[in-house]
Amino acid sequence: MSSINTNVAAMAAVRSLNTISGDMGKTQQRIETGLRISQANHDPAVFTIAQRMRADLNGLNAVIDSQNFGRASLSVARDAATRISNELGRLKQTITQGQQQGLDATTMNNQITSSLSNIDAFANSATFNGVNLINSNTTGSLQVLRDITGTVTSIDSSDLRSSAGGLNLAGLTVNQGANQISFNSSLAISDGVGFSVTVGTTTFVYEFNNNASLAGSPGPNTIVRAVEFTATQSPLAVLGTLIQAMAQDGINAGFDNSGSIIVSNATAVANGGNGTTAVTGAQVGLIGGAQGAIARVDGAIDTAGTILARIGASLQQVDGLRDFSVQLRDSLKEGLGALVDADLAEESARLTSLQTRQQLATQSLSIANQQSQSLLSLFR
Repeated sequence: MSSINTNVAAMAAVRSLNTISGDMGKTQQRIETGLRISQANHDPAVFTIAQRMRADLNGLNAVIDSQNFGRASLSVARDAATRISNELGRLKQTITQGQQQGLDATTMNNQITSSLSNIDAFANSATFNGVNLINSNTTGSLQVLRDITGTVTSIDSSDLRSSAGGLNLAGLTVNQGANQISFNSSLAISDGVGFSVTVGTTTFVYEFNNNASLAGSPGPNTIVRAVEFTATQSPLAVLGTLIQAMAQDGINAGFDNSGSIIVSNATAVANGGNGTTAVTGAQVGLIGGAQGAIARVDGAIDTAGTILARIGASLQQVDGLRDFSVQLRDSLKEGLGALVDADLAEESARLTSLQTRQQLATQSLSIANQQSQSLLSLFR
């Protein structure tokens, strides 16, 4: 039936043209944004997953920033600690030269004071964004994020102090002695006896323990360590266990040729203290002359080496975490792109096709609109 009120062909052409125009709008949006799914109504499930991935990426960026900050702080500390280690080598040379006959001790002590000032300057200048891991005022730990859950890696900065005081070199002279624990034939080790070793502001109490409760008590700046032994062990073996316990706390101690224990990086050593009883047959004192001064510097060199090793290990750890975080971020970006990114080559081809269809639909609508005009010829 032909009618001027209802043009079925024109309505069909309009519907087709509207559909094509809607498809062209979607295609143009994909081309403009580069995203196949940019709104929740495009694909609710995939859009929700993409939003979660974007949140994880933001978290990873924060983690990487934290790791970069930690790495920079450790790198500054490493460079300063290396300079301090080099300065300690020159300091040992100065002290050794100071023992030569004819050299003025005051002049050599002035050189030692200058070296100690350099060490303090290196330690105090090793600051990155307000964080200094190796100066004498360092406390607490450096917190570096491991992952987006907020888990942190703690780097104890109290073990990295490299100032002259932290290395127990304050007041060093060419004749300043190291601490020595010597023994005589009456040496007797029993339960409850021990030694107190002070390093900086912390006192370590090493109490010999033979399956009994400890007499020493810990405090704000006091740490009590049990040195376990049995009645069948020789005194030499028990003292070796004592040296191992000291080493675990970063204290440089070892036997000399006479069988005495030289503690080279302690502020003070006491026989007994903090509830423990003095060890029978043991005497505590200072080694005078070149031997004592060089022993103190050797202890500081060993401590500086330990500090450098800890900083290096921490740097390796942070570098590994950062490399993994960057790789994980790249993988997340790749996965997110696979979910929501538009294939622009495909969209370009689709746009060309839609433009052609739009032109054809327009012509079809034009033809449909002309049908009513042909009805006029029937009435002529």
